[in-house]
Amino acid sequence: MKKEKKRSRLKINQTFTGDIVPRATKWIFSATAMGRDAAYTLMSLFLLTYVQFASPIGYVNGVRDPHQYALQFGVISIVVIIARIWDGLNDPIMGFIIERTHMKMGKYKPWILIGAITNTAVMLVLFLARPTGWAYVIMFSIFYFLWDITFTMNDIGYWSMLPSLTSDEKQRNDITTMMSIFISIGAFSVGGAVPLLVGGNAVKNYGIIAIVVSVVFLASQLILVFFTKESARDLEQEKISKETKFTDMFTILKTNDQLRWVTIVILLYYIGSSILNGLGLNYFYLTFNYELGGSVQFIFIIMYAGGTILSQFLFPVLIKYFKRKTLLFISFLMMALGHLVFFFVGAPFGSNVPLGLKFPYILYALGIIIFAGQGIFYLILLIMMENTIEYNEWKSGERKEAVSFSLRPLTAKLASSLQQGVVYLTLLISGALLVTEKISELEIAKGFDDSLEIIDDANILIQNGNHNMVVLTLIMTVLPFVLYVSAYLILHFKYK
Repeated sequence: MKKEKKRSRLKINQTFTGDIVPRATKWIFSATAMGRDAAYTLMSLFLLTYVQFASPIGYVNGVRDPHQYALQFGVISIVVIIARIWDGLNDPIMGFIIERTHMKMGKYKPWILIGAITNTAVMLVLFLARPTGWAYVIMFSIFYFLWDITFTMNDIGYWSMLPSLTSDEKQRNDITTMMSIFISIGAFSVGGAVPLLVGGNAVKNYGIIAIVVSVVFLASQLILVFFTKESARDLEQEKISKETKFTDMFTILKTNDQLRWVTIVILLYYIGSSILNGLGLNYFYLTFNYELGGSVQFIFIIMYAGGTILSQFLFPVLIKYFKRKTLLFISFLMMALGHLVFFFVGAPFGSNVPLGLKFPYILYALGIIIFAGQGIFYLILLIMMENTIEYNEWKSGERKEAVSFSLRPLTAKLASSLQQGVVYLTLLISGALLVTEKISELEIAKGFDDSLEIIDDANILIQNGNHNMVVLTLIMTVLPFVLYVSAYLILHFKYK
């Protein structure tokens, strides 16, 4: 009897009917987003920072060469750009495969499970394996492509499962809001912990963080697979899914004009929001010094988290009192003008010390404003994208959630590839890469001899460096401002 009772708790093959999502499924599906986005944040924000500051690149025959460091880091950046473009194109292929398959475990769970297990193994290799020089570049190239492929399996399966749970707009909005809160918790936990912990012993601490995040990621996905229910598929929609063609992704973009415009806006939003994150740690290190920079970014991330989570938590209340277009405009102003003000208080014009260096709380306040705006703006974009699925069903009689929602991670990865190009060129043009190469050499030495104290030497390198912080700050803040303005104008004039 006990065995039978225990077995009944596992919902791996169970489904539910109707638009009311079971409470356990709603909460588990939403909460496990925390583990996923913790892992994604570690990879998307900090893998290349790890490569920049702690990986054994730049070595030829055991000798460190600054020119080889810049070259090998450049090659790795190009590999990342190509891999993310390929992965973006691979997303609709995965969406197509999911639409055509329905295993005993369900339509989405098999891919969530397979992707989580394989992705965990690959992520650990990327942070723990340490061949030197070009051997590291080759290893990184192979395993980074594998990471992209395996995460795509999990990502498309997870996000495609969301709109399939219910057609009820209120239920869907509730789940989306809950998900966004847990996504923020996972992302900000890693985003805040890494800058605070890694500086001064990066090789060791990145490895520990990677192990912890990998365990949390895998555990969360196992819980999702074994303890949630998928929605029973509509037989008519199931027949349509079986007839799905790969070209349907392009057809749906052509016929569903609302989905097309929302996809473009999400791409612009992802690029804009990722640039500050991509250059942020370099900015704080080079502005405040190697010892304080991580701590300042940690507080900035707390403001980031507070603003985003608070805005998403209040979103269900705000949407009752304000029209969606009004909230969209207010959130646009918060994040766009916040970036613009950041430039004027964060850049060292002439020989002047940046106002943000004298009064860091100004930057913290901007963090709350910018990211509260982003939290609301992104939530509205997700709801708009979900509504385009209903629009597609009304227009053509077909939902095709997986095909439509494969466009979200596609845009995220295309944006990520463009962001990496912007980050590398910014570090190169501003001269920041010359400084970080020397700091990286100190971190490598620390990895071999834990008794070394390298903070003071790193601070001297920053103080005596010839890097141009105005250029770095300009690209980090003004470029996102332009992208946000473009995104809002498209929504204002094209989305109905």
